[in-house]
Amino acid sequence: MSKYEVEALKDLQASKNRVMTKVVRQIEQRTKPQQSKRWQYSILTIMITVCIGLFVYTQIDNGDELSANDVPILDEKIYDMVIQEAIEKNESQDLINSNFQTLIEMDAYYAYAISKGIKFSEAAIAERQRFEREQLERSYKESTLFKDGFSKLNLTLDEYYEKYMKVFSVKLLAQSELMKDYYQKYESSFQIHAHAAVKKEAMEYFTAEYGLQIAYLENKYNVSKFNMATYYKYGTVVAIEEDRFLVVTGALPEEIGRLSNEEMINKHTNGVWFPLFASQQKITIGQNVNITYSLQERLNQYDFVGDLEEIEISE
Repeated sequence: MSKYEVEALKDLQASKNRVMTKVVRQIEQRTKPQQSKRWQYSILTIMITVCIGLFVYTQIDNGDELSANDVPILDEKIYDMVIQEAIEKNESQDLINSNFQTLIEMDAYYAYAISKGIKFSEAAIAERQRFEREQLERSYKESTLFKDGFSKLNLTLDEYYEKYMKVFSVKLLAQSELMKDYYQKYESSFQIHAHAAVKKEAMEYFTAEYGLQIAYLENKYNVSKFNMATYYKYGTVVAIEEDRFLVVTGALPEEIGRLSNEEMINKHTNGVWFPLFASQQKITIGQNVNITYSLQERLNQYDFVGDLEEIEISE
């Protein structure tokens, strides 16, 4: 497996964990305090994966070759299985919004990949299956939550992989391939930025092509945008590299270019990297900016990566 493929697989796992953070916390609060917190794979992802697999499998004969064209998008029956059940169980609105957004995003990755002419070989799908199985088996061993989820659907892990995983793996593979393409352009991109860029491109294409269908489903389930934690940053742009720029609060003009990025961050005990693609304005070194962002990850003691939401450039 190439370096880009390995990074794409890592990023897919990381992105799923980030998107589902609030949901996982809600689920953990309902479990016993001593339950292990080490598992990384969201129970929501399993349930959505199983539901989609169950539906798609009934549409394809067992002996047929898998074709990417056999994978449905924006299928109301799939959304009903995942969303309507949560509504009927009086789940929180955040959980319902998150379920819906996950389904939309996976459909968007697949549709966008097809539009770009990406092909999915049987070997690539098999590799995707292997990766997903390893992740699920690890979580299955560490969390009774996963075991309960499969038990309620009367499924064993073996039955799940034999019948359902192959089909849903196409959408997971689509996201992975899109991530790989992005890393070929920006080899050292941070995970948050790569994922956000691919998501933005996929969702822009998807909403342009299927806006009416998406609006219909949003109205049917009364969903809204899944809210993430919000952060604020005021500072100076001190560096621009590949697909990102660095903002440090308290940086002095005479320090820019004289101090390295690491020295600047350590001296002022702060620094956040933001993606260039997310700004509609031209970013230049030395600008003072006021930024609203989400999805913060720590690189080092004072060094962070954030996903930009809004930016205001001070005159």
